[in-house]
Amino acid sequence: MKIALTLPHLPLSGVGTSAGIIENGLTEAGYDVDIVITGPAVGNDLKFAEESGWNLVLPGNGIRFLPHRLKRVEEVINSKEYSIVINNTSAETQLILPCLRPEVLRVGVMRVLNPNALRQLAINSEYLHAAVGISTEMTRVMEGDSNIKAPVRLIPNCTCVKGGELPQLGDDLKICYAGRISNPDKNVTILPRIAELLKSSGVNFSLEIAGDGPARKKLERDFERFAPGCAIFKGLLPREQVQQIMAISNFVLLPSISEGLSNVMLEGMALGCIPICSDIENFNWVLGEAADRLQCRLHDPNDYAERISYMVSNPDVYRATQLYLRERQQSHFTPERTIQGYLDLISELRNGQARELPPPCDFAELQIPKEYRLYCSPGWHLVQKVKDMFVIGYESNPRK
Repeated sequence: MKIALTLPHLPLSGVGTSAGIIENGLTEAGYDVDIVITGPAVGNDLKFAEESGWNLVLPGNGIRFLPHRLKRVEEVINSKEYSIVINNTSAETQLILPCLRPEVLRVGVMRVLNPNALRQLAINSEYLHAAVGISTEMTRVMEGDSNIKAPVRLIPNCTCVKGGELPQLGDDLKICYAGRISNPDKNVTILPRIAELLKSSGVNFSLEIAGDGPARKKLERDFERFAPGCAIFKGLLPREQVQQIMAISNFVLLPSISEGLSNVMLEGMALGCIPICSDIENFNWVLGEAADRLQCRLHDPNDYAERISYMVSNPDVYRATQLYLRERQQSHFTPERTIQGYLDLISELRNGQARELPPPCDFAELQIPKEYRLYCSPGWHLVQKVKDMFVIGYESNPRK
């Protein structure tokens, strides 16, 4: 049985975590899995995916104009006789759901919790057999959204990271931040204030920041203003190097205002790098009984600094928290549990529990939602043709 695992691109932080774990697990269970990249650009992790031996299908690669890309994705998915499509946030896949062969089982996965993600999953959701949320808060919101027509299923995210020796508290506290440097979603502007408060309270620490994003320049300026010399910016790093940083760090800061289910948090739990994080619901669920001592008021840097200082002053509490979090991760957020969730869902859908969907339509009759119509207009098509001409011209005569 063939499965299409569709993705918009291969993001630096995503391949090898959620999508990679699903691909590996379904393949080991005996399914023939293709990772289908539907966007116009493959993404930063193409080499990693190829070296991992994944079956890659690239129907959207290099096709800028949305209607042409949709047509190509529809042709490829229908012609390869997939029995199941598991869509991981691919807009192209969501848009062509009405055109798929009626016997194809379709599952849509939502990995981030924000209004845009909810709107995208709602598009053509009557043509989904199931919608998967990766956390309890996410599934609660999905079930409460009247625009999402498919039944909702909880299959938690996980990490394949294995922890070794737990980091020890020492004279030089090690703190890190790993992820996208952006606002407001990641709330990174709070980091310099936390560092300033720790420094003023006499805590001896180093803070490494691994990642990049649109707020990096502002963040660097804010550190120079509020906590000069307290942060080391490492830029984008391979996932292995980020995990090495976390493996020797005492704490990882996670001040996000919204998360699906943070891989960084799960990796920190596995490695003994304790998350000091915002008080959003998803974090509360992941942390379990440790949430009360680790979650901070969303925009209160003093709360973050005080919780770190408390842990530093109470080594027994620190070690007990490390052990609890590692045990919780290994009990609840493992590849085995995640894959079993997908295998159970597939089994149910294949064994007569798949709901009846509306009749399919031809591609020529496909209705495009208004938020995508600009990208299907003749003017937009002309813009993409001009871009293609510049790309071809650059590739044939690049600057020295």
